[in-house]
Amino acid sequence: MQIVKGDTSNEKRQLLGTVTGEIVQPVRIYYRIKDKEAVRRVFSKLKCIDFDSDRDRYVWLYQKESKKLTFKKPYSSIPSQYRPVVIGSFFSKKPSEMYLEIRSIERAIEGIPFFDTHIKRYMAEIEDISIVNRLFSPEENLTDFSEFFDKEVIIEPEEKINKLKADLAQGKTLDKILNEEELLPMVERFPSHFYEDGINSLKFSLRARQHVAMQHWSGNTRYTLRDYISGSVSH
Repeated sequence: MQIVKGDTSNEKRQLLGTVTGEIVQPVRIYYRIKDKEAVRRVFSKLKCIDFDSDRDRYVWLYQKESKKLTFKKPYSSIPSQYRPVVIGSFFSKKPSEMYLEIRSIERAIEGIPFFDTHIKRYMAEIEDISIVNRLFSPEENLTDFSEFFDKEVIIEPEEKINKLKADLAQGKTLDKILNEEELLPMVERFPSHFYEDGINSLKFSLRARQHVAMQHWSGNTRYTLRDYISGSVSH
């Protein structure tokens, strides 16, 4: 891990960063497994994947096939003593599910299309994304974020739509409903819609949440996604 400086209105604070230069903001990418043996064969062929028997996981390494991916710090700038860099870990706690856990939204943005070229959809499909909606200081140099993800709040779009309809039926105006928007949960799980909308839509969702987390880190704790979207539209 590395230290990254983040600006606040009054002082400069330090943020926990990855070896590849991004701000640490953990993400999980959930896959629905259709053919576990086929996925295992793919992992066995990729030279950027290794099996860690101690933790019962497949580690995604910044080497071989993944060297072409773009992170804040390129492969060539990483000192040899830090190689190989683990940029993600695949776990499978249920027969029909696996997840890729990574430390930054940039790794998620690069990793999703990368593995889509190797893990065919008849083998496994991306379903949900879970993100920790906060940033970390160097003093919180955690090696395991499982406790955070154990508390993830599942966001169901249909439920939000039904609540919106109910609020409108009760006479609330749309402006009032939007002004009552709640802050994001600490850990939020929502459908990826990657296959329908592509990576750019998901990229916007993740970057929006990182911007909100940065605002909260800077002390603007009432800042919401609506504020970010409003600012994006106005510009």
